[in-house]
Parts: sequence; structure tokens; C-alpha cells
Amino acid sequence: MKTANSTILSVVLITVLISSVAFAVSPVRDPVLYFNPVETHQQKAHNVWRNAGTAGGQLKRGAVKPNLEHGTIEIPAIGVKSENAAWYTATESKAVFANDEEDKNAPIVHLQDFTIGLLMRINGRLFLEEHQVFGLQTQPWAPIKDGWNAGAPRDQIVRVWLDANGSGIFQNISIAQNIVQHRQDLAKRKNKLNIGQKEWHWVHLAFKSGESIKIYRDGVEVSNNPTEVEWDPAHPMLQHGIFTSARVEQQRTCNCSIAIYRVYDRTLSPDEINKNVKNSLAVDPAGKLAVTWGKMKHGLSAHR
Repeated sequence: MKTANSTILSVVLITVLISSVAFAVSPVRDPVLYFNPVETHQQKAHNVWRNAGTAGGQLKRGAVKPNLEHGTIEIPAIGVKSENAAWYTATESKAVFANDEEDKNAPIVHLQDFTIGLLMRINGRLFLEEHQVFGLQTQPWAPIKDGWNAGAPRDQIVRVWLDANGSGIFQNISIAQNIVQHRQDLAKRKNKLNIGQKEWHWVHLAFKSGESIKIYRDGVEVSNNPTEVEWDPAHPMLQHGIFTSARVEQQRTCNCSIAIYRVYDRTLSPDEINKNVKNSLAVDPAGKLAVTWGKMKHGLSAHR
């Protein structure tokens, strides 16, 4: 009986070790953009943040390099905690990651529907000018070739602003295609998106082209609105900003910390979003083993 119990324990503990390692990668597979300091083994000396997503590439630091930090991330409300986390923090204006027009190493993605996920923390009020978390867009100088607005810039863009006071409120989200824009003022809505200050939270933005924009906080839907904005996947999205909207707007730096920034080229389901929310952080194998070993020993002892 003792030998059988030992065998069961060994199998369970090996499974726990394997699952703990697996948590370090993206639970929902194949994001096109996946910026996670743990996944790409970022070091303080690095001047780029590498993309672990399928689009590859990397983003350069701005005029100031964001500070790489390590420690514990915890979201008590949903039972998420990791003591082996890493993140970047913008400590002043222009502390960003973004690419310029000539950067050949920047990721290029083609999006129609998309989902953007952020694991982030707001640290205070804006540094200098506006408070932009990220930006993703086409080159605005690619002209429309025909139709009533021939010659106009063909521009697809998504940006997110925070409340200037750093209260934790997401001020608005802008998704545009040419002159059609969906600018959603979240601060004035009954179910406004607020993640507080000095707290880690997940925020997801799920866009279904021409249909809807859904917003989630820690995996729970807080907003669902129709939209007329339609994106064309033929137009490459190749301007990126993290902690800002774009390199030319570095001064619009978000006073925040970002541990994970992830983009999918499809609209994730609520179940998939929750899977990422609850399983994206690396779990300490030693801690998980200790808890599992204790539970197993207690359970087996009770049946002797």
C-alpha cells in the first residue's frame, strides 16, 4: 500500500512541475504580439523589448528606457499570484518602447478582428502630456486610391487613454478606420472601467470588425457596444507604442507598469480571455509542490 501511495504521489508531483512550467507561456496560443519580460528573458541592459508572438520582431526603447523590475504580482479578487513576475515601469516622460518609420525590426501585423490583453498597474498621474497606454496603427500616409475620399490617408488605429489624475479610470478608447472613428468615453459610463492605483489588473479589448467592442476587467465583461468601424486586414499595422501611442508622441507617456501586452488577430471568446487571465503568470514550482504535497499526504493519511 505504501509503495502504491508513493507512486501516486510521484506522478502527481511530476504533473505539477510540468504544469507550473507551462504557465509561463501564453495559455491561448498564437498571439501575433506577445510582450512579456519573463518569456523573452529581458535584462536591464537590453534596449529593446522582444516580441514572443508569431509576428516576431522587437520594439526599441524611447529617449528614456523603462525600468525592468522583478517581484510579486497578485490579483486577490481572482486568486492570481506569482512571486516570479517581471514587468517594465515608465518612470518619466518618454520612457517608452516604440518604433520609428525606418525600423525594419518592428513587428508587422494584419488585423480585421482583434483582441488586446494588458496586465498592468497605474502608478500615478500623467508625467507631461496625456496618459496613453499603448498605440497600434498603420502608416497614415498610405492614400486611398478610389472612391469619394480618394487621396485621403488610409489609417487604422487603436489607442487607449487614462484619466490624467492617475485615479485608475480609463478615460477613453479610440478605434478608427479612415474618417470613421469609435471613440468610447469610458469615464462617463455607468459601468466605467476603473482599475484603481497601485493595483495589478487585467484589461482586455475585444473588437469584432463592424459589429462590436467588448471590454473586460480581470476577465469580467464591463462594456459591450456596437461599432461601425471596419478594419481591412490588407493594410499592415506597423506602428507600435507601449507606454505611449507612437514614437513621435513619446511625451504622451503612461505613468504605469506593464507586465504583459498581448494581441491576437481574432476576437477571443470570454472563456479564452479568462483562460489567459488566470493562467498567464509563471507559478513558483517549489511553492506549488509544497502545497500539493501537503494536500496529498493529508488525503492519503485519512484513508489509511
